[in-house]
Amino acid sequence: MLQSLLNSTSVPLLKQVARFTEHRQEVLAGNIANIDTPGYRMRDLPVNDFQQALERAVQLRHQPASPGDLSQPLLTPENPEELVALEQSLFPDRLFQADAGLSQDHITFQDANNRSIEHQMMNMTENKLLQQFAIQLMKTQLDQLQMVITERP
Repeated sequence: MLQSLLNSTSVPLLKQVARFTEHRQEVLAGNIANIDTPGYRMRDLPVNDFQQALERAVQLRHQPASPGDLSQPLLTPENPEELVALEQSLFPDRLFQADAGLSQDHITFQDANNRSIEHQMMNMTENKLLQQFAIQLMKTQLDQLQMVITERP
C-alpha cells in the first residue's frame, strides 16, 4: 500500500532527477579538476536525452491505463519488479554515463583541450540548483505523506 501511495506522487520522478544531477555534478567536477590537463576533453551527461525521458515519464503518469478509464494513470504498477522494469526502460543507464569530447568549436587550444571554466562553473551552478529543487520538492511531498499517515493537521 505504501509503495502505491509513493508511486502516485512525483517522488519516483524526483528521485531520477536527483540521481541524474548527482552523476552530472561528479562529471562537471572532474572537468574542472582536469581543466589544465593537456588533451583532456570536457565531458557531460546527455542532458537533452534525460529531459526527453523525463517528459515521457510525465506523459505516462497522466495518460489513462485504458482509453475509457480516466481514474487510473498508466505509471502505477503495484508489483515492485514491474516498477523497476518501467523505470529502467524510461531511464536507461546510458543517461547516467558521461560522453567524452564535448564540442566547443569556437574555442581552440594548442594542447587540444576544449576547456571553459566559465561554462563549467555555470553548468555546475545550474545543476546544483536543479538538485536542490528536486530534493526540496521530494522532502515536501514525503513530509505531507507523513502528516497524513500520522494524522497530524
